[in-house]
Amino acid sequence: MSFDTQNISTDLSYLTDTQPSSLYANDSSNEDSVVILTRLWMNERNAPELLPYQKQLIDNLIEMIEDQAMMDEMTSNLESKFASMLYQTEMERIRYLIKSYLRTRLFKIEKYTLELLRKPDYAEIMSSQEIVYARRYQELIEVHNHESFLQQLPTTQHKQDEKAGDLDMVVSANLEAPVFCRVLDDIGEIQWAVNDSAETTVLEKDGTYIIRYRAIQEYLKEERIQLI
Repeated sequence: MSFDTQNISTDLSYLTDTQPSSLYANDSSNEDSVVILTRLWMNERNAPELLPYQKQLIDNLIEMIEDQAMMDEMTSNLESKFASMLYQTEMERIRYLIKSYLRTRLFKIEKYTLELLRKPDYAEIMSSQEIVYARRYQELIEVHNHESFLQQLPTTQHKQDEKAGDLDMVVSANLEAPVFCRVLDDIGEIQWAVNDSAETTVLEKDGTYIIRYRAIQEYLKEERIQLI
C-alpha cells in the first residue's frame, strides 16, 4: 500500500479527547472554546499551509484569561483560593496552546511570506497584525538581500520573485505532503490526481489515515477531518 492513503489502527483518541472538564461545569461555552482551540492548534501544527486565522475564538479566550486573572486578585477565602489554583493551572494550559498556535503561524508566515501576500484572499487567512508583520518582514528581507549581495549584481538580476521553468524563488507550501488525519464524519470515497493517474480511497468516520494533504484540504476546511 502506498503512502498516499493508509488506515492506521493505532488508538489516537487521546489526542482528540473532548470530555468536559469540571472547571467548565458552569460555562460550557468556555469548555467548547478550549476543545476547538486544541483542534485548531493541532491542525495548524500539522498542515503544510497556513490555515485561516480564527480571530473571534482567540480573542474570546484571551479575554477569558484576563478576566480570570482579575478574579484571582480579588480572591480571599481558602476555598476560593483552591479553586483559583485549579483555574490557574488550566489557564496556563490555554496560554501555552495560544502561544504555540501563534508561533506556528509566524513560522509559516516567515517561510511563505511572498506566497501569502500574493493571495487574493490573504486578508481572510491572516490577522491584521500578521499582515503588518508579513509586509514588514518581507521588506527587511529584501533590504538585507540587496545590501548583502544584490547591489553587486546587474540591475536585471535584482528581482527576488522570479520563476524559470521548475525553479521558483517564491517558496510555496507543499500541498502534496503526506499528513496523518482522523475522520470526523463519513465522507466516503474520494479521488485525487497523482502525476498522470488517479488515486481513490474511502474515508470512514473515526478512521485514521495517512494521505496527501491536497486530497483532504477541503474536508479540513469543512471541519470533517482533523489533522493529528
